Amino acid sequence: MSTNSRLPQARRDGLIVRELPDEVLVYDNDDNKAHCLNQTAAAVWRHCDGETSVSEISFRLAREFSTPVDEDVVWLALDTLGKSGLLEEPIVRPTGVSRGAVVKKAALVGAALSVPAVFSVLAPTAGAAICSQACGGGITCTGSCPTCTGGTCQP
Repeated sequence: MSTNSRLPQARRDGLIVRELPDEVLVYDNDDNKAHCLNQTAAAVWRHCDGETSVSEISFRLAREFSTPVDEDVVWLALDTLGKSGLLEEPIVRPTGVSRGAVVKKAALVGAALSVPAVFSVLAPTAGAAICSQACGGGITCTGSCPTCTGGTCQP
């Protein structure tokens, strides 16, 4: 089965997920990245169960947000989620849609739904986080920065 014919499946393994009122924070333990999904991207991700089509996700979002949701919005979210490693496998639309086209379309119809966005940052590992921390006086360094030099943990 090709990537295009698969139904979107959200990745769940190796992730820590925190639901907030207007966004979802996802920490990926595998690559030490933190992702912030805006309301639209989070809603699409929640519906990626491996059994729901893009058109059905669009229909569900329209019901959920009480506003029409174009399939282009769902495709854009899937593209962004796939590039962020938050889908089991990337889902590629046969013909692409640009973020700019979705923004223009949303502006024309005065959409209540925002353009899907995922903001990602590389987070330090727990071992690296101890670097540059104060040490000495009973406080020892561990992980990738095990040496106390001049009162600071160093690699």
